[in-house]
Amino acid sequence: MRLALIPLAVAAGLGFAQPARAAEEPASSFKGIWISTPFPAFSVAASQSITLDMTVHNSGLPPQRVGLDVSKAPDGWTGVFLGDGKRVDAVFVAPGAQASVKLRLEPSTEAVKGTYKFEVAASSQAAKFTLPVDISIGDVLPPRLSVRADLPTLRGSPGSNFEFKSKIRNEGGGDAVVRLEAGVPPGFNVKFTEEYGSQELTSFPLKAGDEKSITAKVDMALSTKAGTYPFVMRAATGQAEADTQFTMEVTGQAKLILTGQGERLSAQAYAAEETPIEILITNTGSAAARNLKLSATQPSGWKVAFVPESLDVLAPGANQTVTANVTPSARAIAGDYMVGVSASGDGISANADFRTTVRTSTMWGIVGVLVIAAALIVLVLAVVRYGRR
Repeated sequence: MRLALIPLAVAAGLGFAQPARAAEEPASSFKGIWISTPFPAFSVAASQSITLDMTVHNSGLPPQRVGLDVSKAPDGWTGVFLGDGKRVDAVFVAPGAQASVKLRLEPSTEAVKGTYKFEVAASSQAAKFTLPVDISIGDVLPPRLSVRADLPTLRGSPGSNFEFKSKIRNEGGGDAVVRLEAGVPPGFNVKFTEEYGSQELTSFPLKAGDEKSITAKVDMALSTKAGTYPFVMRAATGQAEADTQFTMEVTGQAKLILTGQGERLSAQAYAAEETPIEILITNTGSAAARNLKLSATQPSGWKVAFVPESLDVLAPGANQTVTANVTPSARAIAGDYMVGVSASGDGISANADFRTTVRTSTMWGIVGVLVIAAALIVLVLAVVRYGRR
């Protein structure tokens, strides 16, 4: 199994331009080339591949090309320097600057428990520095994970964004691949992402001593009833696991549906005549709908009045019938028209379009028949009177 060892921040260095006075002068006056690694002595498990972070420093010298080498290594061990993912044998370091590389060491297949000594050399035309590194093969810290929640309890409606943030830390002695799991109530879904990412995660690598921020995004049905819902987030490897508990305090949410009687969304009306249309308002949500007000969008010249005009409260699962008195324009011709009806309240709204068919009034039909009859009578009388002449 190949694992990378991540060192922490320690530095080792000596000056070379004036070695006789280096120990007597303050650190700011050191001049020379030197190489450092955070932990020059550490322990690993057997058969592990080892990666060390190395830093090459130029303290007060002109720009330098610095060669890198593992000048001393136990039999059977190999070492290679890596920079930007490529094998490197030298780095360029400006005055007062530094260059970072990685040293990857592969243990011998015959390596047994014990301490192995290495020397890492950095050299240029102006100076040379050798850093001793000791690697002990033996017991390491057992695998261990910890999960720390930022805000373990969130409150909101079913339509709210429940995003729980946590930090997962690898406190063991080796790198690991961490799996993410969640135990949630039925009807809930959880998606794990990085703190500032959107890509869904099911697992991720975590180096020894490192920490990663994870966000658990929880979705639920809008019909979820008000209540307290706990769920557990678990981080696990093949050898260790840790978990933490989150709590969702769901306040419930109203949901409105507008329909006509018999679920019809159509009606008939006559020009210039008031026609009542019954509208059924139903709350299918998990919380009461409050302060509902009714409004309409209608064709030009039309009038719509509601009875009642508002509802103080509509409980979950309840319904209420209201009447929309629709009066088409006196100039409306026969045909289909759309009347939009809306109900809105505290944080909720719903609307529906009713197709209203305008028909010709019966009275105008009678008047038309009478006009035609009168015209026929006048025509007959005229023929009788003048036809004889």
